[in-house]
Amino acid sequence: MGSAAVALPRVSLADMLKLIGLPSEVSETEHTTEIMGRANDLVRTVVSVVDDLVSIAIEKRTADDFGSSRAEVFPQYFVAMRALGDLARIVLPKQTIERLSAEWFSGLEADFRELGAAAFGSDLTDRGIFTVWTLRKIHDLAQEIAVSPFPKENEVKDGELAMEFATKALWTRFHVDCLTKSMRGKRPIYPEVVEPIRDGLRAAVNTYACIRQWADLRHPRPEPQLGPIEWTSDDELLLIDSMSDLERESAF
Repeated sequence: MGSAAVALPRVSLADMLKLIGLPSEVSETEHTTEIMGRANDLVRTVVSVVDDLVSIAIEKRTADDFGSSRAEVFPQYFVAMRALGDLARIVLPKQTIERLSAEWFSGLEADFRELGAAAFGSDLTDRGIFTVWTLRKIHDLAQEIAVSPFPKENEVKDGELAMEFATKALWTRFHVDCLTKSMRGKRPIYPEVVEPIRDGLRAAVNTYACIRQWADLRHPRPEPQLGPIEWTSDDELLLIDSMSDLERESAF
């Protein structure tokens, strides 16, 4: 089952761009402490819901059971992450959200390098690091979109790309959270579940392609203008020398 097959509620641009890099685990780390301190029990409850939904999925032992569980919990995960984005936008200044996101990316990359291989092997570790790197690029493009003018002439397309991006981004993020829960909580991922999670991480590439298309809609990239090539006397000498070399080689 791919992300596009799941029926999900629509989200706003502000919702999505705030939650790409927000921490979603319950552990008492510096990342979550600041959010909890500002929003108290309400945000703690939302984060706990997200944490529980991921836990339900990764405890499955077979690919079929994981797929069925994922299909059941992902719509709830989507709504919970949207709620987390809403709350963060209300209770935290933009600078704090950006710092939390930067810390989340850096902390997760470090955890993959230190804990990943022991938790689920080098292949998923490498895939996880690449996915986090891709999410960083996606996050940067999201910030460009956030400050770009709304294209009224392409309002329908803009909305379609926003929803497609939301679905793909959180589909990717769900599988990153599965690995996060595994390595930080020391909970194994069973062998049959490895491939579905690996496949879910591959969605990061499609997510990047989607937001790249969205960014281009907001800010079309001009075609490069190539000026005339000037032919200098040095170029002429190099050409003559090259032709002389060719003539000498053909003589043998």
